[in-house]
Amino acid sequence: MQNKAGAERPWYKDRWPWILMAGPALAVIAGVITFRIAVVTADDMVTDDYYKRGKDINLELTRDKAAVNLGISAQAMFSDDRQSVRILTSSKKPLQGDLVFTLLHPTRQQDDQQPALQRQGDNLYQASIKAGNAKHWYLRLEDKAGTWRLQGEWRPDESAMVQLGNPKLEPVEE
Repeated sequence: MQNKAGAERPWYKDRWPWILMAGPALAVIAGVITFRIAVVTADDMVTDDYYKRGKDINLELTRDKAAVNLGISAQAMFSDDRQSVRILTSSKKPLQGDLVFTLLHPTRQQDDQQPALQRQGDNLYQASIKAGNAKHWYLRLEDKAGTWRLQGEWRPDESAMVQLGNPKLEPVEE
């Protein structure tokens, strides 16, 4: 390019090369930022040892079957403000010891909760929770020894009550 005086002007003083280089430069910067986010952010849904996790799932199914064999069932009833839950249990034999109730968020492990259940009477327990505005929760009720377990899903916008258990499992005769 020539300037008004007719002398050749250096390329870096013209705006068009800079405009043409801006697109690829922005793409490189966006790629670096995306790579950093992918490396720094934890992905709770991926497990390193999927084979071991699969074996653990089979072990957990035996806990579900144990609950069916013991005739244990439960119903979780949530308050309208999503700040408390009452759990009504039934079983062939009276439940011994404390129970553990867990609310599991499907995608954010940091939102998982394990509120302390207080026994309110025979087969009745209550706990304070912080469900917030989450649209979906997995629920788990089990004994402290980990011999049996009941599970369910709670969608707060659909219902305030959830039946815990696995209706697909049949009791095994002993």
